[in-house]
Amino acid sequence: MKHFKRTLLCISDDVSGPGNRSGAYPLLDYARERGVTLRDDSILVQPHPNAWFHADQAERYWPTLPVILEHEHYGASVARKAWDPELLIKSVEEYHASYLSIHWWPQEFLEKNREAVARINRRLGYRIRLEELSFPAEAKIGVWFDVAWRWANAGVAPCYQGGFPALTLKDAQGGLIAVLVDDGFDVRDLKVGPPDAPPAVSRSSRFRAGWIAPVTRPGTCEVFVSVGRRDGTP
Repeated sequence: MKHFKRTLLCISDDVSGPGNRSGAYPLLDYARERGVTLRDDSILVQPHPNAWFHADQAERYWPTLPVILEHEHYGASVARKAWDPELLIKSVEEYHASYLSIHWWPQEFLEKNREAVARINRRLGYRIRLEELSFPAEAKIGVWFDVAWRWANAGVAPCYQGGFPALTLKDAQGGLIAVLVDDGFDVRDLKVGPPDAPPAVSRSSRFRAGWIAPVTRPGTCEVFVSVGRRDGTP
């Protein structure tokens, strides 16, 4: 950690013993407490029920640190009759993985596992989703107006870096009228859930445009939604 202040480091799950399922992982706990995350590159090396061993380790990591997975060489896993696309998807779910490395020729792997890749892409890491948005058809310059929106994280992991929802208003020429940020709501706090029912949070925000500057003139504007920094940077 002394020499990698801006780099996320990871440690192998095997440090605690490749088949260790005891629940006692002192070396991994030591690393995690110092900001080192977990990597398991032994997914689907063996057939079910030993397709992986350490999803319980990931439970200690994923709430605060991104978990990294890599599956066995695809061809070797197939030859060993260990390969199962459904289990690969399940591993992402159980580990709450943020990254998954493909260990094979990418095009061949995609051609033979296209459905699994598509399903994993809809779940891997975080997936901030705006499920509903309502705002007034008209607003007065310099006067508060209300916005209601409902947000969900459809991924398996938190948005670790966090972010704040924003409305950007642009005039007919594409010029900025206002960038309005709700900095009281951090998408980092959105809970993860099952694929078909991510828990959603309803939020009401109050904004106003043209209160002081820049000069705002009446007219029709376009509304854009983003998530990013407190200053409105996406």
